[in-house]
Amino acid sequence: MTRGRRVLRWLFVLAVGVITVPLTYLLAALLLAFIPVNRDWRPPMNGTVVWLTTNGVHAGFAVPAQDLGMDWTGFFPPTHARAPRELRAGDVAYIGWGDRTFFLNVPTWGDLKASTALYALSGLDQTAMHVEYGPPPIEGAAARRLVLTHEQYVRLVAYIRASTQVGQDGRGVWINGHAYSDGDAFYEGTGHYSLFITCNQWARDALSVSGVRVPAWSPFDRPLFHQVDAAVRDR
Repeated sequence: MTRGRRVLRWLFVLAVGVITVPLTYLLAALLLAFIPVNRDWRPPMNGTVVWLTTNGVHAGFAVPAQDLGMDWTGFFPPTHARAPRELRAGDVAYIGWGDRTFFLNVPTWGDLKASTALYALSGLDQTAMHVEYGPPPIEGAAARRLVLTHEQYVRLVAYIRASTQVGQDGRGVWINGHAYSDGDAFYEGTGHYSLFITCNQWARDALSVSGVRVPAWSPFDRPLFHQVDAAVRDR
């Protein structure tokens, strides 16, 4: 085989790989999205209200700021925000997990660079938690209201806490000097973000541990909402 033919052969193999790998990833995500875990879960009539939230790409949670199951204001102090708002009755903590470099250096999608995205997907970077306090979300395309039993909520709390680095003071380790706005803050996370463990998969795992119906794998946000909606419809 001539050198030119060998080059063409390797270019062909490379081109096939570039096409096949993303298609395989998307196909796996699509198929596993329709395989439910905790299939028999149904929301109880009474319990702790939490919300599954999304900004259209990134899923997270809104949980009671202060509840018998957890006082998040002690773990993620509101005073870490540049201009903390006064907490009101019924306020929630919006909590999300993700790649550290992405969180801290991409405040808007216009700031996203290919190198940052590839580094996040590589699994080499650290992670961070994003926290903001405010009123509960309005249920709709970007938020689903979930009711958990006390035991289920305690498991969700434990998962979120385990995803956060904890300092000697028992609080989340604050990343000072970084925020999207005057009302939010970042904290050091645990684990590694990757192509297979995305922010949406983290939310999926948190719900799975809590016993909520979720997809078998969910690197994207919409399958989470699909399975939760299916559980409510089947009640």
